[in-house]
Amino acid sequence: MAEVFYDMPHLTTDQLRELFTSYRKLGWIDFEYEVLDENNPPIQPLSDAEIILNIQAGDEKNYFVFMLNHEDEKDGVMIGFGLNYYEEFSVYLHLSPKYLKELIDKYALVSKGTNVENLTIEQYLIGLNKDLSMN
Repeated sequence: MAEVFYDMPHLTTDQLRELFTSYRKLGWIDFEYEVLDENNPPIQPLSDAEIILNIQAGDEKNYFVFMLNHEDEKDGVMIGFGLNYYEEFSVYLHLSPKYLKELIDKYALVSKGTNVENLTIEQYLIGLNKDLSMN
């Protein structure tokens, strides 16, 4: 099992919106709600336009994690976005592991720490690069 979180507070609102817009078509999204009480049900899933308009830099719910063999999650990158207007709502963009290096380089992401059992992230990336040959 591997779980590596990356710092992203240096990204601006425009960069976060560009990240979502550029990579949305390459992955899938899911949502998480915080139900405040039984009389205040969660809002319905938002359109991509609503998500983009509500992404803000500095939101404590913004995060970036790479996961491999992690519980019920599919292997890959998961990027969480807290939303400005919908404070009880988060959106998660899921991407294939093949985008990890590209995202790290493009957005100057630095890992915050690694939780790895039996495989280092470097070992995984080396194996991934072998599987992604240009042939």
